[in-house]
Amino acid sequence: MRSIAARRIDRMLSAQPLPLTAVNKISLKYATDNECATYFAKELLPLMAYGNKHIEFNAAAAESGEKQYCSVLLSSGSNVTLNLKLYRYPLQIMQRIVDVAATQEESSN
Repeated sequence: MRSIAARRIDRMLSAQPLPLTAVNKISLKYATDNECATYFAKELLPLMAYGNKHIEFNAAAAESGEKQYCSVLLSSGSNVTLNLKLYRYPLQIMQRIVDVAATQEESSN
């Protein structure tokens, strides 16, 4: 599942915090059989939390039949929900969160 580019991005993320000033909370509900979401929850979510002490992070395994989602609460009060079944790679989820945060910051300036 992991490529050389993904490992390179992992190294960059580990070395430098990723500031997400427009995000207040990230809630994740994932199925344990979804490798992409499980990897994101176990490996990438802690990296995002490292440089963002102001963000509240919640991650929990979903019961069978329960929806899988990643909910991003922005500082403007709006909420963006990502359907985790649509993502093939964990870095796509992270990139989408970064894009949503950047769009929020641009619109507030």
